[in-house]
Amino acid sequence: MEAADQEVAAFLATHDDDVTALAHRPAMARLLAMAAVFTDPGSRFHRQERLGPAMGRCLDRLEALQGPAGLFDGTNLCSPPDSAFTLNDACLTLRLIRGLADAGPLLEEADARLAAIVSRSVDAMVAGGVHTPNHRWELCAALAQINGIQPRAGIGERIGQWLAEGIDQLPDGMYSERSPLYATAVTNPSLLTIADSTDRPQLLDHVRRNLTAFLPWFSPDGTVESVFSRRQDQWMAFSAAPFLYLYRRFAVQDGRGDFAAAAGWLAGFPLHEPAKLLGLTRTDPFLAGALPAAPPLSVTFAPQAAPAPDAPRSLDAASPPPPALTPAEASLDSCGAYRFRSAGSVATVFGGCDPLDPGAGSGLATNPTFLRFGHGAALLSDVRLSRSFFDLGPFRSQHTVRRGSSLVLSEELEANFYQPLPGDKRRVDGIYVLEHEGRFSAGMEFSARPRDVHRLGTEIVVHAEGGQVGLDIGFTGTHTAFALELTFRPGGVLEGVQPVGATGTFQLTTGTGSYRVGNHVIEFGPGLPLDPDAPAGYNPGEGYRYLNGTNASDGVKVYIAGRTVGSHGFTFRGYTVRG
Repeated sequence: MEAADQEVAAFLATHDDDVTALAHRPAMARLLAMAAVFTDPGSRFHRQERLGPAMGRCLDRLEALQGPAGLFDGTNLCSPPDSAFTLNDACLTLRLIRGLADAGPLLEEADARLAAIVSRSVDAMVAGGVHTPNHRWELCAALAQINGIQPRAGIGERIGQWLAEGIDQLPDGMYSERSPLYATAVTNPSLLTIADSTDRPQLLDHVRRNLTAFLPWFSPDGTVESVFSRRQDQWMAFSAAPFLYLYRRFAVQDGRGDFAAAAGWLAGFPLHEPAKLLGLTRTDPFLAGALPAAPPLSVTFAPQAAPAPDAPRSLDAASPPPPALTPAEASLDSCGAYRFRSAGSVATVFGGCDPLDPGAGSGLATNPTFLRFGHGAALLSDVRLSRSFFDLGPFRSQHTVRRGSSLVLSEELEANFYQPLPGDKRRVDGIYVLEHEGRFSAGMEFSARPRDVHRLGTEIVVHAEGGQVGLDIGFTGTHTAFALELTFRPGGVLEGVQPVGATGTFQLTTGTGSYRVGNHVIEFGPGLPLDPDAPAGYNPGEGYRYLNGTNASDGVKVYIAGRTVGSHGFTFRGYTVRG
């Protein structure tokens, strides 16, 4: 309750200055938050009429933003799914108001205006389309709630059409976008709403499977692994807080101790959207129930500052997840992701990048980080491999297989030099078909030309055991330069490395290096001798650099540079210094 009150108090302090600039979703979220505390007897804002003007201005803003078709504009113009986010919150607000025996004039006005907003949207929402997988379920959830508040012919049939496509769940429990952000913000909440609102309890099994799949992927800092995502959270340290109410719902409903353990641990971190969570607790009886017995936690948790969405990952040894969330091994085979825990260290291996045939873009898993390794508070957040090969970018595994206790990640790149066109393909005007040949586009009719093919094969064998990770990196084909990039979370002390010019980066050229945070140490190496033809740096590839872009990771950089001749072995070991 206190967190919800604090959230509302914080935006009330600036409400009059910024409400006219709010988009429809934050305006509705703010209105929902105020309605949640206004209608709750435990809140210091309960029945406080001073909320009335602020609530009215949110309603003014929503009415101004709703278009003639009943939809809301944003980045995606006249968007049914984007409107669905706002309408889902509107319906929850109406349920809170209508759950009161005596709403009073202020809430009665809000009810009438919100109901009119919802009513104006129905035709467009029933007829409208989507453009991402999760949008289907957000749209269905809004339609299901609308049909419960304002029944209309055709809504149920439209929901059935979308659901008939099947839920996009992979064999290991991830949804097709493989994203914790969209699992918590859209797909799981939407399936819950549809199941509860349309008597489709079978949809809850998808949510259960997804929550089960995520259990081993939480980190002590309150983030959840997202490197395997196909959406923007693959580049983020994504907060696990939105999972709390999902685990709590099913822990109570199903009596699951592992979900109760997850809910109990997550409750030690700052709440995500606490006022909305307060409203959900009032409308979902399972959320208000007592958690079943869970395995005991090894520590007592104090609330911590929530990590920023794009903050570097950090491991806090004082807040380890409970045993139900820390198995020795875990895998998401459809995502190419594997996790190993041993002797206080955690290794995450990722070999599930999507093909880059259409180029880097939204909807693809393209993060070239293939290893993360943490020991206590020390975190090696990103291990990547650059090769100087026709500017085709860093290593991304095309094939990932498990061999006993090892994982084998491999990639083969090709680049061509093109010979003159055959005589029957020549044109007098010299104007040839514009084609993309894999690296760039040109009017040279590449497909008609003989070619000289250059190849570079890379295989990385990863072995995690006993608190350490071994890498064996082998190359075949072209002899060129490579750079193994190690990125550490800032805040520690490096030893055994030397600076690379004035760039603020470092290079390991002999023996082993170490990175220490408090008593926790990651030792790495061995280094390779300096080679003027093997620069210590990261190349995101021409697809990024041509647009002055990058996918570089943030943190303390150490490079081990060499040549793609034969194989090279490296070890990462975690240990704790006593005393």
